[in-house]
Amino acid sequence: MLSRLVRHLPNRPDIIEVKYSGRKQFQILLPYENWKPGQWTTNGEDANLFSLLDHYDASQLPDNIGDPERFDNFIIYMRDSPAVSGGCGDTNDCLYQCLKMVYGSYSNMPQKRLARSIAINVVGDHTYISKSPAQRRITLTLTNGHYSLALNPDRKHPSFECKRPKKPITYQENEVKDTIHIYNGKEIKPITVQQFQKLKFSKNYSFILAKRQESLEKAYIRINAERDAFLQETKKLGIPIDISLLDWNIKRMTLWLFEKLSVGIPANKPLDALEAQWISKAMMGGIIWAQNNWEGYERSYDETSLYPSIQGYSHFGIFRASIEKKDTLLFRYNYHNVYTHIDLTRAKALGLQVTLIQDGASNALIYEKETRIRGSVIFEEYVDFLFKIKNQGGIAGQVAKRILNTLWGALCQRKKTYKTLTTSSKSFDFLDGKVLDSIVPIGEEQWRFQFTNPGNPFKGEYPRIAPFLLAHGRKFISETVQPYVDKVRRIHIDGFILEEDVNSSLLIACAKDAFKTLKALKFEKEGECVILAGLQDGYGKESYLIKNHVNYMKKIESANNPEGYIHYTAKKLLPNKESYHEKIAKIQAKYSFNPDLAFRIIKVYDLYKHIPKETKEAPPRHKLTEDEAEDVLDELLGNKL
Repeated sequence: MLSRLVRHLPNRPDIIEVKYSGRKQFQILLPYENWKPGQWTTNGEDANLFSLLDHYDASQLPDNIGDPERFDNFIIYMRDSPAVSGGCGDTNDCLYQCLKMVYGSYSNMPQKRLARSIAINVVGDHTYISKSPAQRRITLTLTNGHYSLALNPDRKHPSFECKRPKKPITYQENEVKDTIHIYNGKEIKPITVQQFQKLKFSKNYSFILAKRQESLEKAYIRINAERDAFLQETKKLGIPIDISLLDWNIKRMTLWLFEKLSVGIPANKPLDALEAQWISKAMMGGIIWAQNNWEGYERSYDETSLYPSIQGYSHFGIFRASIEKKDTLLFRYNYHNVYTHIDLTRAKALGLQVTLIQDGASNALIYEKETRIRGSVIFEEYVDFLFKIKNQGGIAGQVAKRILNTLWGALCQRKKTYKTLTTSSKSFDFLDGKVLDSIVPIGEEQWRFQFTNPGNPFKGEYPRIAPFLLAHGRKFISETVQPYVDKVRRIHIDGFILEEDVNSSLLIACAKDAFKTLKALKFEKEGECVILAGLQDGYGKESYLIKNHVNYMKKIESANNPEGYIHYTAKKLLPNKESYHEKIAKIQAKYSFNPDLAFRIIKVYDLYKHIPKETKEAPPRHKLTEDEAEDVLDELLGNKL
């Protein structure tokens, strides 16, 4: 309660004395070369005045410069004293919201243990430094009665919001003609690849690649509808997310939201080169298998948000081990012989003999208990937030699903460097400390070189989680299909197909609302199915072999002279007899660990060897569909070769 007493001084009636009581703060400004403020003080403290001696040593000041003995004028500011506790304003649940983001599933702990789990510091209008030795530590900022979470300075902050929305532009590539078509909501315009590369760095525009078989106009309408719907739904949950402020980029939005909901998580300690190598070798995708040339009645099942659901399990270690080889679809072998403890446990459960490799080199990378944090602590708030939106369906639900499935890849993303070489450009030396991963044709007489740094291969913030997260995914799908192994006809990462009787009930009973429950098995569809040729385990659609071949099929499909393009490629690959034998020798050396794959690639080169090098008149053009391209690809990598 503030009161004020006013009176005229008895001997100076022209001066008014005002006396305040209550919770107020005062600041006095003195005239030097410009106005210099002192510190804020309360009405129960001595006034704090600015002094040059508070900022400079006396020996640094000239003799004729110092604090004046008197001032002819001054300024006094008065304000309400800041609240010493939060939640006393319009946002009276701010402290709860901060702690909810930080504690996550810890909120189910007993009260005493809960209090010891996180060290909480407070800065701002009130200061408190926790003496807790807890591994997790957060800082709350208290200003004007409002609590907010301070960013962890040791964490990466890759996704700050823009100050104003960027204008979206949808685009499509034509790699054969070396052009890009862009659409700004008004007109479609073709530009060169070089022009596009310059435009991509614009501060005012964001470029969004249209989906396959989607027009630029429809893509433009879709992204704006997604932005509006997702912003509306996230506002209801207290964290409005506008993708136009995040460069219209799903990955950037994913990292921004994760940072918001994981402030209390300690920063990831940097990887040294040896640990990075262990993690790289242990990383392999889900189980991919299919029974070639099968035809019958199928029912398809899928794990609901498999990877988001298992971002909550404990990790222990990575091992160099030899595992007994058997023809089984329930286990995926690592050709580096580097496995997580999850893989080894699953191998033993399947009756496979596991032998730790002992050759004088290190054979285990162990993470001690004190270095680990439960996945539920890191990811629970993030997953729960998005799953609420996903379960509502609609456009916003589709966006939430994409963000859910993007996080782990963004946190474990590899760091890659690219160089482009054309027949007219100068040659370049390999980048210092980098190794060459691949050379990919990206147009006529143009190639892209991809490099990585083996000493620092990761760009994401938490690459250590990748091998364990992927191993859990393989374990879950393997355990799920094991009781029906004789009925399995296809497995693809988190989904599978079983051969079933059309007149019988489902082999696996699934709840109708399974799609709303994390990691629940949901029934997707049923009907007649034909599997012509399935991808071999280990060669998923993300592998560079498959990406390169699909890219090649796209070029054939869009070429003005498809047959001529094939002849041209054959001539480039194998200009003479010697080049064929050189290619075969390189393939055999490169894939010595996998002779089966080497055999398949050599068979492809055999096909090119017998293609005439002269270009013939092209037959009527046939537009190759994506499914047809994938069928050709499956045949090349399947068992038919």
